[in-house]
Amino acid sequence: MNQNTKIPTPHERSVNRLLAFDGLVFRPRSDSPIWQQIYDHIFNLIESGCLPPGSQLPGETHLAEKLAVTRITLRRALQQLQHEGHLTARKGVGIFVRNLPSTFTVRDGQRFLDNFEAHGQKIGTKTLLIVREPAEPAAAERLRLAPDAAIIRLCRIRTSDKQPVYVNTKVFPANLFPDFEQTYDVRQSVTDVFRAHGIENYRRAETRISGGFASPDEAGILRLTPGTPVFRINAVNEDRNGIPIEWTRGCWPLTSVEFVF
Repeated sequence: MNQNTKIPTPHERSVNRLLAFDGLVFRPRSDSPIWQQIYDHIFNLIESGCLPPGSQLPGETHLAEKLAVTRITLRRALQQLQHEGHLTARKGVGIFVRNLPSTFTVRDGQRFLDNFEAHGQKIGTKTLLIVREPAEPAAAERLRLAPDAAIIRLCRIRTSDKQPVYVNTKVFPANLFPDFEQTYDVRQSVTDVFRAHGIENYRRAETRISGGFASPDEAGILRLTPGTPVFRINAVNEDRNGIPIEWTRGCWPLTSVEFVF
């Protein structure tokens, strides 16, 4: 960095963010609630590109002053925009315009990163849990296992530029993967685990995608407002002999991903 480069202060950064609202004067009308009009105003700024993807909104105090409304009124509009996925709140940091949706292509035998197009954003993986335990009835059914057969449960979060975008739980038949933990630890790749255990090719036997709203637990993990729309994934992978080798359940924020089949 050039020694003469001036690093903006937090106040200066807040002022710069306010510039997106200059020249776009908010004029309240009498035909709808003020909070709804603020919602429409900010939504239009997002859709027109005046507030680009990933940009941070000014703090509540400055923005309320700029729009000449109370913070309570402003907060209702911001919460609605968060519920619908147009904005995302990062705890302790601020409120941001959602990034452009990434593309996830559902295809056979590929690592997650090979199927995921994040428009230049840095993708990360955080493993929350790996445990061997008896299969619950739902897992035994999906993997066609005997009741209480041993399974491996893997829980992890995928991030895009350090922002959580996908949380999932994967279940595997334990008898097929005696060295699961050691192999996974090298690159956190399930595909590597499969190949290390002689499964060179596998296919997606089923993918179910449903809509819903983030539970408090999901919202906490994905840094969303509870009730934000999400996609829920339920999928099974099989080896070339048709034997189930993986059952995945996952949750994506609705506006964070586009699926391609």
